[in-house]
Amino acid sequence: MNVRKPTDYGAMFAVLDTLMAAKLPQTELYCEIGKLVSVRPEKGAAVAAAEYLSKAYPNATGFSPRNLRRMRDFYRTYQEAPEVLAEAMTIGWTQNVVILESCESFDERVWYILGRYANSVGRKQNC
Repeated sequence: MNVRKPTDYGAMFAVLDTLMAAKLPQTELYCEIGKLVSVRPEKGAAVAAAEYLSKAYPNATGFSPRNLRRMRDFYRTYQEAPEVLAEAMTIGWTQNVVILESCESFDERVWYILGRYANSVGRKQNC
């Protein structure tokens, strides 16, 4: 049985409210949420953030626990490569999720993100 430990997420919730009010583009918002969740040491931070966003912003979509974990993974994957992160932020969220979940290595992900404007002749077709 999973029992959630009492944790104060008040500071995280306040930052989430600030981010939601900022009206950022989707991928940038998701990256910032991923950054916020990734710095939390608790295992359930993504789930707590998803629950909070669902209650506080009932008309907003895309904030399921699974998608919050994707946001966290997105940030963690590219945090050490700001040039790749900047380029990843220029493509849609769905495309980023496909790259993140389909490619096995960081180098493959970089190839798809940075090489997306490359000539289609001889391009890799699958991850």
